[in-house]
Amino acid sequence: MNATTSGPQLPWTEDPHRTGEPMQVQLPLPGASCRAAVWRYRPTRSPGAAAHSGRRLPRLLMIHGFRGDHHGMQLVVDALAEFEVFVPDLPGFGATPAVVDAAGRPVEHSVQLYAQVVAALADALELGEEDVLTGHSFGTIITSAHAAQSPSRWAGLVLSAPISNSVFSGTQLPGAAVVELYYQLSRLLPARAADALLRSQTVMEVTNLTMGVEWDAPLAAFVRDQHRRYFGGYADRATLLQAYRASSRHTVADYAEGLQLPVLLLPGAKDQLSSPQGRRRLLARLPQGRMETLRGTGHLVHYEKPAQLARAVRRFIAQLG
Repeated sequence: MNATTSGPQLPWTEDPHRTGEPMQVQLPLPGASCRAAVWRYRPTRSPGAAAHSGRRLPRLLMIHGFRGDHHGMQLVVDALAEFEVFVPDLPGFGATPAVVDAAGRPVEHSVQLYAQVVAALADALELGEEDVLTGHSFGTIITSAHAAQSPSRWAGLVLSAPISNSVFSGTQLPGAAVVELYYQLSRLLPARAADALLRSQTVMEVTNLTMGVEWDAPLAAFVRDQHRRYFGGYADRATLLQAYRASSRHTVADYAEGLQLPVLLLPGAKDQLSSPQGRRRLLARLPQGRMETLRGTGHLVHYEKPAQLARAVRRFIAQLG
C-alpha cells in the first residue's frame, strides 16, 4: 500500500496537499475481524500561539461516504493542516477488505457493523474524549450510530453533508427511485455484467451532472477524475449492495436522541440528498446541535468547499469545552 502522493494545490482550495502515512490496523469485532487500511496525516501547520487557550488540539477521525475511500476526504484534510487526522478506508472499499467472521464467511455490512468498526478504530488509534469524530454523507449515518451508543467517547461530532431525512420522500423520491432501480438491476445481473454496470463511466457521468452545483471546469474535471479513480474500488458486489442498503434505509435522525454531545451539521445549501425542512427537523432534535449551511454547494461539500468546511470545523472545535 502506497502513501498518498503529493500534488499541486488545486485552484479552488486554499491549502497545499498533505501526504498521508499508510497504516494497517487490526480491528477485533464481535464474532469477526478486519484489517483496516488507515492513513495518518501529521500536522503540517502551527495552530498559532493564541489558539485554543493552550489546550492540546484534538485529533480527528474522518469517515468517508458510500462508494468512496480515504481519498474523498483529502481536500478537507489539507484544509485542517494544524490537526492530526486519521482517515480509514471502510471495510469493503479501497484497500480495506470486507469483514468476515471467524470461519471466513461474509458478514452483513450494516450500519451497526460499520459503527462497531468506528469503535474498534477509536480503540486501536487510542482516540478519546478530547478528540473529534467526523463523517461525510453515509459516514454521517455511521458516525451518528456509533456516537449515539458512546456519546462520552468524543469531544464532538461533525457531520458533513448529513443525511437528515429519507430520500424516498418529497423531491428526493424520483432520483432515489432511479438509484434504487440501478442497484436492484445490478443485483439481478450475472456477476460480470453487474460489475460492468456498477463501474460504468457513463452512469458516473450522469451522476456527476445531477450532483454538480455551480462547478467551473477545473472543479468538474477534478470530481470526474476522483469518481473515475475510486468509486469502482469496492471489494465485491454483495458487500457493495449491503452498504447501499444501509446507506439508503437509514438517516442521522434515526440516532438523534442518543447524540448527547456537541454536534455540528455542515450541509450544502443545495444538497440533493436532504431537504431544508429535514435539516431543520434534525437540528431541533439534537440536544447540543448547531448548523452552518455552506452556500453555493450541493452534497459534495468535501470537494466543492473544503476550505469553508474546514473553517466551520475549526470554529466548532474552538468552542468545545
